[in-house]
Amino acid sequence: MIKSSRKRLEQRIPMRLAVRVRGMDLNGKLFDIETHTLDVTPQSARVEGMWMPLHRGMNIGIECEGRRARFRVTWVGKPETGNSGEIGVQCLEPGRYIWGVALKRCLHVEDVA
Repeated sequence: MIKSSRKRLEQRIPMRLAVRVRGMDLNGKLFDIETHTLDVTPQSARVEGMWMPLHRGMNIGIECEGRRARFRVTWVGKPETGNSGEIGVQCLEPGRYIWGVALKRCLHVEDVA
C-alpha cells in the first residue's frame, strides 16, 4: 500500500447532516441536489450521493440549514467501489462554519491514504 504524503490536521467526526450541493459537473451541466454528509470537521466534510461526474479541484457550493459556503472537491470516490458517489470537500472561506452543530475540535496529524 502506498501512503500519501498529505496530512489531515483535524479528526473527522461521523455526522449525517442534510446538505444541498450546487455546482457544474464535468459535462458543463448545472446540478442542485439534496444529500447528506458522512463525516465532518470544522472546515471539511465527506458527502455521499454525488453521482454526477466531478474531479478534484472543482469548486462547489454547499448549504446546511440555510448557511452556505464555497468548497473545493479534494477527493472523489472511485466508481464501482464502496466509496462510489462520495466526495471529500474543503471550505474555501477561512473561518466560515456551516454545519450548525458544536464539534469538539481535536487537532492532530493523521496520514491520509
